[in-house]
Amino acid sequence: MSKFWVIFKREYAQVVKKKSFVVGIFLTPALMAGFLILPTMFVNTKSSEAEPLAVIDRTGMGIGQRFAESLQQYRLEDTSRAYYDVKGIFEIDVADSARFIAVEDSLRALIANEELKYTLVVGPDAYLCDSCMYMITNSDKFRTMKRFEDRLSNILSSVRLEVSDVNLGVDSVLSLTRQVELPTRDAKGESLPFVVKYLGSLLFVMLMFGMIMAYGQMVMRSVIEEKSSRIMEVMISSVTPFQLLLGKILGLGAATFTQAAVWIIIGSGIYSMKATLNIDPSVDRLVFNPAIAVFFVLFLVTGYLLYSALFAFIGSIVNSEKEAQNFVFPITMSMVLPVMIAMYVVQEPNSPVSIALSMFPFFTPTMMTMRVVFMAPTLQSYSLFSGILAQATIGFVIVTLSVIGMIWLTSKVFRIGILMYGKRPTLPEIMRWVKY
Repeated sequence: MSKFWVIFKREYAQVVKKKSFVVGIFLTPALMAGFLILPTMFVNTKSSEAEPLAVIDRTGMGIGQRFAESLQQYRLEDTSRAYYDVKGIFEIDVADSARFIAVEDSLRALIANEELKYTLVVGPDAYLCDSCMYMITNSDKFRTMKRFEDRLSNILSSVRLEVSDVNLGVDSVLSLTRQVELPTRDAKGESLPFVVKYLGSLLFVMLMFGMIMAYGQMVMRSVIEEKSSRIMEVMISSVTPFQLLLGKILGLGAATFTQAAVWIIIGSGIYSMKATLNIDPSVDRLVFNPAIAVFFVLFLVTGYLLYSALFAFIGSIVNSEKEAQNFVFPITMSMVLPVMIAMYVVQEPNSPVSIALSMFPFFTPTMMTMRVVFMAPTLQSYSLFSGILAQATIGFVIVTLSVIGMIWLTSKVFRIGILMYGKRPTLPEIMRWVKY
């Protein structure tokens, strides 16, 4: 056991004594906070400059003019100026195609030169077919597009009613047929914006991915380096291969856990002062949720042990880092799978596909973390025997058993692989090592 501690302390000291480790402890939470808070701030920030637009109206019904007037309700931050600056309304007869083409080309040129941001083209039969209208712009601002669609929907509905035989006032009909804006609240009666939950789940997953990949590959590089320099042969004359393997995995893992422990301490300090820091309530519910914090640490620990054992396995059967890169890519893809299908998981976190994928050991750490981050803030009670917490507990047990199995398998291959040089072993040879 004393020889194991020598290996453990050596691997641990090699990481924590580096300046980059100390910098990472403070820089990573800062990036984490920025990643979560800044997008929310930018989404809610109003423009300080009016956005210029123009309208081409070919209906002869004054739709362009009504659209421009309806935009006057949107104001800039200082509320004294209109949000949209209508540079011109071009009412062109439907028969005058030459002028229409000339005007549209000139407005396209202004947009290309960034002198104009939007041009709305309203075709002659716009109130009969939606495809008779289109917007010319190089911008993809969701808020502006939603505003334009709402205003145009009301105007066109009004026009359709005016030309119909409905025996009611237009304002009365519009009031009776107005659109419904449906705010959402969870079972606790609170509202957590989708963008906060989505970015929060990605944040925790990417944080876990970064730590597991960084420290896991350190294990692999350490094995390859000591194997190629023949230091490994000297070391196993004093310790058993299993002690060497476990010392490397747990020594580098201790550095990971040290980093996580410092973050928990920093988080606890921020939590104790959250009343004075004016933290957004939605961010508070996500970052300081006890279920998220506990399962993030548990899956970080077990995920690291699982993947670091896998990386040690790879390091023991290859002769150089170049050879190892062929195996790193599929491991990376298994870790980033939750990010690739994040839009599906966050919308259907309880679907059979989401549950099945989160129970596969190599996907469980990141996939289950994403689901817990998305669902835990809505929990009314914390029970380990029902709901997402029960599934997370089962996932944790599955990963723990997989860690034991992976370390057993790696130890079988490791004791022979670290002494083999030259040709890379084939799969049948590796199977014989396991049986030996």
